[in-house]
Amino acid sequence: MKRSRLGIVFTLALTMVLVFTASAYAAPLQTQDVSKTVSEHRIHHHIAKLADRDNARVTGFEGEHRAADYIAGELEKYGIQVERQKFPIIAFLSHGAELTVQSPVSEELHPRTFTYTPATPEEGLTADLAYAGLGRTGDFENTDVEGKIALIRRGEFTFYEKVQNAARAGAIGAIIFNHSEGQINGTLGQPTEIPAISLSQSEGEGLLDILNAGETVTVTMTADVEMSESYSQNVIGTLSPRKGSADHTKTIVVGAHYDGVDTPAANDNASGTATLLEMARVLADQRLHHEVKVVFFGAEEVGLVGSHRYVEFLSEEERANTAAMINMDMVGVGDTIGIMTATEDADSFVADMAEEYVKTLGEPYERTTSTRSDHVPFEEAGIPVAFLNYHSDPNYHTDEDTLDKIRIENLDHMGTLVTRLTYDMANNHQLPQKSRKGMNVQKERYHNPEYQRK
Repeated sequence: MKRSRLGIVFTLALTMVLVFTASAYAAPLQTQDVSKTVSEHRIHHHIAKLADRDNARVTGFEGEHRAADYIAGELEKYGIQVERQKFPIIAFLSHGAELTVQSPVSEELHPRTFTYTPATPEEGLTADLAYAGLGRTGDFENTDVEGKIALIRRGEFTFYEKVQNAARAGAIGAIIFNHSEGQINGTLGQPTEIPAISLSQSEGEGLLDILNAGETVTVTMTADVEMSESYSQNVIGTLSPRKGSADHTKTIVVGAHYDGVDTPAANDNASGTATLLEMARVLADQRLHHEVKVVFFGAEEVGLVGSHRYVEFLSEEERANTAAMINMDMVGVGDTIGIMTATEDADSFVADMAEEYVKTLGEPYERTTSTRSDHVPFEEAGIPVAFLNYHSDPNYHTDEDTLDKIRIENLDHMGTLVTRLTYDMANNHQLPQKSRKGMNVQKERYHNPEYQRK
């Protein structure tokens, strides 16, 4: 099979990149380019298997469990030792939200449900709106929300706390509108006392303008959801180091979440999952100096639960021995590579290495931050991280996140990048020592600091 320009550029630029890594991190010069054996068509095949229906892999439901079996089966085919790490979860599935303005005008708005909102009655909740600012406790002291639906602006603290503050003040429902353009795709982290839905900034501020004009606004809100006790799991594959390396080996974690929202979830994140499977296949037969853990995280979409659980259950020795973590999330759509840490001041040699590799490709890229994926718990634990993705995806968390949107060239590029990066780190005899404390990641996106994502 003819390789793309990316593979050629990697081969030509390999000496330059490894000179960089050798000088900075004492990496040995590798002459074997294992990334040449990465198949973007195998990656595409895995995505097709994982995203073959609507509601393909919703957290805690049958589709997610079926995907875990598929991943474990593929790893076992490659001769990789597999472990499953199960944990309880509240399975949540949304069938949609509605919001109708009854007066002073009649209008249908476009809300979304928050993960873990309770359902409304089938006929919905009808009440007057009351604006409660950011939803702080003090905001409710001067606002009468008793028997009303609280209108709250996003920002500063968690959705869960905003909704619970509204409930304690007597509200029967809550509507949180965005503080920037676009919709909110959020989780409450756990069930709240009252139903909650979200609005875009423009629709929320439109309601606020009517209230500020002295009008009474009456609305009917509906949240059609189902919740049940279930479980999720991390699927962990271990690529052991070659014999004779044990005295000085570290562990490199490469991860991707395999659960999804109530869509086919092809890009988010069958693409990252499939790319990780292909990397595991390629590296399974390689002689590695360091141990590589390929971790397929469950329950990312309801609050990074799987990655938090993985880090939480590491012993102190295992944490100290984990040299780096690479995370892939949404790598199949978009034309700009993202190289991210959770915080701006993160000291991450693996993100630096990834940037140097990407520079050789001539591909557009951004070095930035994100707290919305499974690298976050690792950075909190003091482990250097690199979150790799492509952006942006206009079909994020919609029914249009389907296989036909996936760009085959992205799979080639990212598969090559992550395989080359992991292989070179796994054969670097002197990886940097982890000597810093965990980072204080801003929890604006979370309810529970240990688990839940906003």
